[in-house]
Amino acid sequence: MKNQWLKKDVDLRMLAERIIPFFNEMDFQTTFEQEPSGYLIRAESKIPGLQLKIDVSVVGQPDDFVIEFLSGGKRGLFSRSMIAGYLTSLFGGGYLILKEAREREMLNTLEDDFWKHVQMQVADLVNSSSNTR
Repeated sequence: MKNQWLKKDVDLRMLAERIIPFFNEMDFQTTFEQEPSGYLIRAESKIPGLQLKIDVSVVGQPDDFVIEFLSGGKRGLFSRSMIAGYLTSLFGGGYLILKEAREREMLNTLEDDFWKHVQMQVADLVNSSSNTR
């Protein structure tokens, strides 16, 4: 998912740096990279058995920027593990279905909390770009 903000005059580096603690508090290991178009935060879950990898990009200008939340954990409706889970459930299994459902639920909750955090940070950083010049 991605969202765009206009006419906020936000220091994008400060905003990207304020996203990192959100993931650290959720037990993710993060890396931060500056790119020609903006900033990239990579977060990988440190929770055993939960393999979530998330990329957040912050690109644009202080008055017109986009934040995108991408997850390697979001799969199509019928992913391989989901199909395998259905097949194994016929034989008393179902672990794969439960695991994927748990990952999807965690990812949805995480993404909702992420956007709430970003909204608060953007509101706090309005006009911060002109203050740092």
